[in-house]
Amino acid sequence: MKWTFALSMILTAGILAGCNYPTGPGIAPVGPATPLDPIPAPPEIPSAAPPCLESGDQNTINSKLQGPGSAAILCPGALFELTGPVEFNAERQEVYTQGLPTDDTRATLRIVSPDLTTAVMMRDYDAAMLSNVIVDGNRPNLGPKEGEALIYAGGYSDGQIIRGSRIMDTRSWSALQLIEGPSDIQTCQNMLVEDNQVGPAGTSDSMLWADGISFACINSIVRNNVITDATDGGIVIFGAPGSLIEGNTVRAETRTLLGGIHMVADGLYDGKYTGTIVRDNVIDASGAVIRIGFAMGPRVWLCLPPNEAGHTITGGTVIGNTLRGEHMQYGFIVDGVREWTVTGNVDEAAHTGTPSVDCAGVIASPPAGFLYNPARSDGTFQPEFRAAQLDLALWAIVSPRPGE
Repeated sequence: MKWTFALSMILTAGILAGCNYPTGPGIAPVGPATPLDPIPAPPEIPSAAPPCLESGDQNTINSKLQGPGSAAILCPGALFELTGPVEFNAERQEVYTQGLPTDDTRATLRIVSPDLTTAVMMRDYDAAMLSNVIVDGNRPNLGPKEGEALIYAGGYSDGQIIRGSRIMDTRSWSALQLIEGPSDIQTCQNMLVEDNQVGPAGTSDSMLWADGISFACINSIVRNNVITDATDGGIVIFGAPGSLIEGNTVRAETRTLLGGIHMVADGLYDGKYTGTIVRDNVIDASGAVIRIGFAMGPRVWLCLPPNEAGHTITGGTVIGNTLRGEHMQYGFIVDGVREWTVTGNVDEAAHTGTPSVDCAGVIASPPAGFLYNPARSDGTFQPEFRAAQLDLALWAIVSPRPGE
């Protein structure tokens, strides 16, 4: 600024002193200076990422969940000891470990209160996301307890995501519940559950079983999860019309599992599994007993009056799945379905056990890879299926029973 002012004063003084600039043919008068192009503004320096949370409890995390789109970013290796749940309270909120690790450096949310069963409560909020954390119910230290699932999600929500997390040692009946909404119209949809490690969940003794994933959302995806040592159902599908369950692995390593994948519930969506596709999953009984690999229809699970109306589910598709392991009892079994499709599945398992427990005086057929009751199974079934009696097949084999 100082140099510009000085130059202006010199030129003004020259004019006042009678100094003339040359003019004449071919010489243009000196006009005003052409202004210089403005100097471009420097690029904006992105602000630093918000600091991650190094430790604390549920209040530490909940304090960051303030309004739509807010996030609680947890430091790698951080431990949060919970005496109450982490609670989502608005749409598009996120809780995740900084850098999105997939190993034991994920931040841990661990229940430490003997009165608590739910570590994360995220139902009813659209686009809520839980990602790359360890959620520990701490059951070995606190014991089992009746209550809601370790992670309680879904409800009347759209687009929730649970991804890249380890979900272990639930104290209650399920490690991860994606619950339906208050009506078939207003229910959870477009849920994505992927790349999680789930289990152990429950124990095989004293009927203290637990599901790995309990799933009821419509038009949603459950894929590429590994469920290890769940004890009730690895993945339990409650209708979930229009949903895709694919690429998951369910393993029994040290605990008896009642069912790898259940499709037996007839109480939701009027028993409709329309558009529900279960494909390319692996059920592995290499380490411990799995009583039923794929259970389809409520009658394989219960002893129901033989001529009673209802107890039928409709519309499901089960394709390209694989059974493995030396401790499999029943494989793909079907009783109580309509408009059902089971094709292209592979049985590499060894089937064990001798049934002896009856339902209304009838004992279920011996275990095998592909069994169905043709009188109560309508649809398309691959040629390996053969006719069988399957009422109460789940409990037909006395030994080994769960816990043995």
